[in-house]
Amino acid sequence: MSNATHSLRGNEKRPSYIGFNDDDAALIKTLGFVPKRYSPETVIFSQGEDNDRVFIVESGWGCISHQLAGGQRQILDFALRGDIVLSRSYTGGALETFVAQTELCVLVASTKTFTLAAMKSPHLFSLVVEALGHNGAVIAQHLTNVGRRSALARTAHLFLELRTRLELIGAVTHNSYECPLTQYDLADALGLTPIHVNRMLRELRERKFLEFRQGRVRVLDLLSITKFAGFETRYIRD
Repeated sequence: MSNATHSLRGNEKRPSYIGFNDDDAALIKTLGFVPKRYSPETVIFSQGEDNDRVFIVESGWGCISHQLAGGQRQILDFALRGDIVLSRSYTGGALETFVAQTELCVLVASTKTFTLAAMKSPHLFSLVVEALGHNGAVIAQHLTNVGRRSALARTAHLFLELRTRLELIGAVTHNSYECPLTQYDLADALGLTPIHVNRMLRELRERKFLEFRQGRVRVLDLLSITKFAGFETRYIRD
């Protein structure tokens, strides 16, 4: 992978959500942010482990989940290009597990280094605050999905959320985007069984809302599926 400054300065690589400027990119390099590449399914940090690192996603998909007894998990969020991954922790260690869903390229620094960078750059500090607010809003929507939306509506809502986030980083073409998630991943994100997810995907296709085939989502009727799912973009775009 190219060095951090090149990756952040190139317009085609710059994360549109985070919005780093050139001064931030130079500061990040100076303070020792290190580029790293993780293979798919690599556990970057585990629930309960001490983790004082901060990750800025440059490319790929990451998965943030809470592990349950018996091997089950609840997926809390997916980390996409431009996202900052901060480990929520307490005295017993990290509260979540962070895994590379695909090949994942990140910039890594200690929490202390990242805090120092934010203190030196008001712009970077404001972006960190914005990222934390964004993360909280996404988690709130996922909680609403599992707690109150129907199985079909929550499935549609998640696909629309991913579409909106990917559109911000230029990864949506003609209402279509690559999605490396399996039905098992979707089940863990939606609080459903894989069999139930399969039925929901079939119903979304039969209603001509969207189709998910061979790792690609194609939204067929954006207006109708948005209305059906009660989806609003403000919690992502604002």
